[in-house]
Amino acid sequence: MLLETGCDCGCDNCKKNGVTCVDKISLFDSLTLDQKNLILSKSIHKNYEKGEIIFSPGDPGDNLYIINSGEVKIYKLSSQGKQQTLHVLGPKDFLGEHALFESKPIMNSAEAMKKTNICVLKGSDIRDLILQHPEMGLKILEQYAKKNVQILDIVESIGLYDVEQRIAKYLLDLSREFSMKSFRLPFSKGTLASIIGTSQETLSRKLSSLQEEGIIALTGQRNIEILDETRLSEILEN
Repeated sequence: MLLETGCDCGCDNCKKNGVTCVDKISLFDSLTLDQKNLILSKSIHKNYEKGEIIFSPGDPGDNLYIINSGEVKIYKLSSQGKQQTLHVLGPKDFLGEHALFESKPIMNSAEAMKKTNICVLKGSDIRDLILQHPEMGLKILEQYAKKNVQILDIVESIGLYDVEQRIAKYLLDLSREFSMKSFRLPFSKGTLASIIGTSQETLSRKLSSLQEEGIIALTGQRNIEILDETRLSEILEN
């Protein structure tokens, strides 16, 4: 069951280090402490259990959501009911940022993949602040553009590359994001398979094949090390 509480950032997540939900995302870096406190006074915390829907297509798009803890899947459903995962978000990520520019019906769905705590901010409140602090608007536009590029990149790769190439691209992108060749997948193989548009069985088979060829090393379910970045890049380019 969804629970709502006034957002004074008294949640356990914030008590640990004294960082509020508003402090957690780069959108609000330009705000003063007084402005952040004003936002907090107008926001609420919402708790979702695993499997609960945060929003669906057609819902009013007038809120910005900041993930304090947990994991949220953003997805689309085709007319045939096939689900395409667009993104999986975790702590310090945000969604619904279009509400900062205009209020229009939501087109995607968002689902809690585990117990999740979210801070919800009204877009109209943030728009008022942008009018007073134009530099914050520039920061928001930068982050908004970055997220849209990531989603478009995923969608385009499904049409341009075969499954093995999509896996190679995803692993190379993660390696560059983390600035290391050894990393842990941020979510399950089932979710990853949905993101890159394949089945979990095919994904596991392709990863095992890459390991047998000495291109990657797998440890457990989610730990991956890129052993031969050159060969992985060649898979993407061929």
